[in-house]
Amino acid sequence: MEHVLREAPGGAPDPEEDYLVDFDFDDGWLPLTLHDGTRAEAQKIAADLVAQFNPLQLSVSKAALQKELESRALTAYESGPVLAMAAYTEAGILLADFSVFAFGEDDVQRPSPQEYLPQLLKWPYAEPKGEPQVSDVQLPIGPAVRVQTVLVEKRRFGWGRKLSESLQYGVWPEGREEIFVAEARWMNFERTDELTDLVDRLMPTMHVVPVPSATDPAPKPPSER
Repeated sequence: MEHVLREAPGGAPDPEEDYLVDFDFDDGWLPLTLHDGTRAEAQKIAADLVAQFNPLQLSVSKAALQKELESRALTAYESGPVLAMAAYTEAGILLADFSVFAFGEDDVQRPSPQEYLPQLLKWPYAEPKGEPQVSDVQLPIGPAVRVQTVLVEKRRFGWGRKLSESLQYGVWPEGREEIFVAEARWMNFERTDELTDLVDRLMPTMHVVPVPSATDPAPKPPSER
């Protein structure tokens, strides 16, 4: 599933480099965030993740799963997320993608949730099927706008349609200048209730972690704590 950055009022998306975004992830979420974006880095991450699976429970080969995770990590990196994750079953089957993007500029006032809502209702790679469900939510980190909808993805050369479900939160953290947009997407419609609940329980755990200085003890990477 590809992700495309949106333009934010006042400038293009520009993630800061002095913080990390993290959540209290349960088992099943795999970290796919790349720092250098090289194939070697993606291969290393994918190999380490595949090693965590029980081969007796996998319904796919370890080689195929590693190739899939490598590809997803590289594809996510191209979109510029500050965090990229994927939820998998113990059998190695993808449940959902999850990415977080940061928008904003230093010393530029961010738009309000009402002003930014039209941006949350645009998907450059798809069109909503029906009316999106929009609601205001108060998270511990700050106010948020929740948007859930079924998307009809644009296919190359106009052939066919691909349906997916998107659940995204636009988040306005207190005391910061950025807007964070977290989006989960899946095609397992038979598990929509389960995956919706999974994301809705995950979002209140969102927190921003300062990047430690060179003199600080090296912490565990996000989502590996």
